[in-house]
Amino acid sequence: MAQPLPISGTFLDEVTCDIPGHNWGAEQWAVEFDSFVAVGIDTVILIRSGWGPRLSHPTAVLRSKVSTLPVYADMVELFLNLADARGIAFYFGLYDSGSHWNRNDWQGEVALNRPYIPEVYQRYGAHPSFAGWYLPHETYDSGQRIIELNTTLAELCKAEADLPVLSSPYWLGRHDMHLGFSLPAPSPRSLDEIVTQWDEIFSHYSGLVDVAAFQDGTVYEQDLPDTLRAMRQLADRHNISLWSNVETFDRDMPIKFPPIEWRKLIHKLTSAEGLVDKAICFEFSHFLSPNSIWPSGRNLFARYQEYLAGSHRPLT
Repeated sequence: MAQPLPISGTFLDEVTCDIPGHNWGAEQWAVEFDSFVAVGIDTVILIRSGWGPRLSHPTAVLRSKVSTLPVYADMVELFLNLADARGIAFYFGLYDSGSHWNRNDWQGEVALNRPYIPEVYQRYGAHPSFAGWYLPHETYDSGQRIIELNTTLAELCKAEADLPVLSSPYWLGRHDMHLGFSLPAPSPRSLDEIVTQWDEIFSHYSGLVDVAAFQDGTVYEQDLPDTLRAMRQLADRHNISLWSNVETFDRDMPIKFPPIEWRKLIHKLTSAEGLVDKAICFEFSHFLSPNSIWPSGRNLFARYQEYLAGSHRPLT
């Protein structure tokens, strides 16, 4: 039997999009980063440095190009300083307009990030924890010109600083997948269709996008093991590292989003054992942390610790 799979990375969602803000200050974030170290998290990923008008740090480039809200704290500098002091690797998430690429204007999205990437690296690149780049434009297939968008952004990142580039795509494997648009969601894709689509995408990503961390809640639970096995074969074929983005929130509840029910989390972790190079999550601080604003998140952390200790194996 495979060994328990630890979650050794987490996203940081400071530009809140669809989850409640915990309204932490520097003191609370320092406690949280200490919790990362205690639980074995060695990697953090800023899921996006800006989204629409919301920015995580001051930036002259974006302010000159889009209408933005005031910035009250440099969260990137805070996170990097905390990561520096603890030996944690930090991946910087690029800007997501929430507009251009959703309208198939991939060049408009690139035009925003092209001058922004060097501005970011000049400002933050001296931090020893600045370990890589994250592409925040999530996709489930080759629509919305995502191949052109992500390969171009990866080229720009690597030209500025030749560091690993991480992506976290998803599968359209559930009837209830909400894609964030007013249009009806497309029908779920079969595993064969998913394999065909990602074989095409990976053939373009190879050599540019180093890591694919698939969001594991975007297929039905019973389909996850076969899906992960298929992705392992594709990733090996195209020399891409396969991580699992373990969703620690629950997609099946009528509110958006509470911490996941613990048996679902354990199933997803056991499904990925021996198949992925690393497990990260979206995301530790809200849904799995001992410091979570959700009492059920703190309980989930206790069940996760039991799993790491060898409990909660499937019964026969």
